[in-house]
Amino acid sequence: MGLNAELVRETPYPGYVFGHAPRNVYWEMTIACDLQCKHCRAEAIPHRDPLELSTEDGRALMQDVKGMGSMVILTGGDPMKRPDLFDLIAYAREIALPVSITPSTTPTLTREVVQQFKQLGVAAMGTSLDGPSAEVHDAFRGVEGTFSSSMNALSWAREFHIPVQINTTVTAETLPHLQALYRLLSEEFAPPVRRWSLFLLVPVGRGLDLGIPSVEEVEELFAWAYETAAAAPFHMGTVEAPHYRRYWFQRKLKEGASAEELNKLAMRMGFGVRDGNGVIFVSHKGEVFPAGFLPHPLLGNVREQRLSVIYRESPHLAELRDMDRLKGKCGRCEFRWLCGGSRARAYGTTGDPMESDPFCLYEPTAGDGG
Repeated sequence: MGLNAELVRETPYPGYVFGHAPRNVYWEMTIACDLQCKHCRAEAIPHRDPLELSTEDGRALMQDVKGMGSMVILTGGDPMKRPDLFDLIAYAREIALPVSITPSTTPTLTREVVQQFKQLGVAAMGTSLDGPSAEVHDAFRGVEGTFSSSMNALSWAREFHIPVQINTTVTAETLPHLQALYRLLSEEFAPPVRRWSLFLLVPVGRGLDLGIPSVEEVEELFAWAYETAAAAPFHMGTVEAPHYRRYWFQRKLKEGASAEELNKLAMRMGFGVRDGNGVIFVSHKGEVFPAGFLPHPLLGNVREQRLSVIYRESPHLAELRDMDRLKGKCGRCEFRWLCGGSRARAYGTTGDPMESDPFCLYEPTAGDGG
């Protein structure tokens, strides 16, 4: 805790450092899943790993997350593959721990299951949708009928009033279909969709074999997202694309906003949250990593040490939270504290999580923080 407390005191932008507690804890409950998604970070398999955290391990983790004041997001693989899933959700709600879930859209996700999520008090449900049609989405997910399952899940979520976050992976393959997907979501599923998250591809797991958009295409995507979000019936955001914050800041400056007021607004909006800073990832075996897309370094294991201690005291996380330690043009960038670049993509492409994010087109004009 001392390392992170010192960093918060020393940095000129302490509002962008989340050293005491993460906002979100992502628990990969299992790597078992019936889909064969092209981009799968976990490289999921059909069956459960016998080394998964036990029910009691899961309860202890949830108690710790509750103590930090964070939210837990149950992910995988497919959380539906765990027979104790509903017991664990019920326990989370019993201790007043906010919980969200990202089940795979397979036949195991039925209307009755979604209804049970509602009855148990699940705060939100994540649903993956990578195209506006079965032709696009099913090809990406590797199993025929997945698009139809996603449509059913959205309809049930609307019926039971469960907020939904749509997760779309942006690759060279899916990029051309984003406008059509936006029309589908805004015209037919608002509600239940409250947030549309555009996941910019990180080359890990099976994603190593997918096409990557060019930096020019990414900048065009930011422009489209910025303009579309102004009239969208849901919030639009990016994941593993923190340089969208740089783009947003620049556009607001051009529209006449002051840097001072934008910094205050950005802090309230959660700018600065990135791998290991505001988010943390627990694998199915209890291993702790900065993020799901950043499997380096191994920070510890919740079977041996509480997540809260790892999060607050890890020197590796203290380094990841210090934007003055970044290398290359990220280290020179005046927007480095509100953005920080994707540490996962830097690691995936260079082997060094402190290197520059190769998806960013911007050339820094200063180096005095931002």
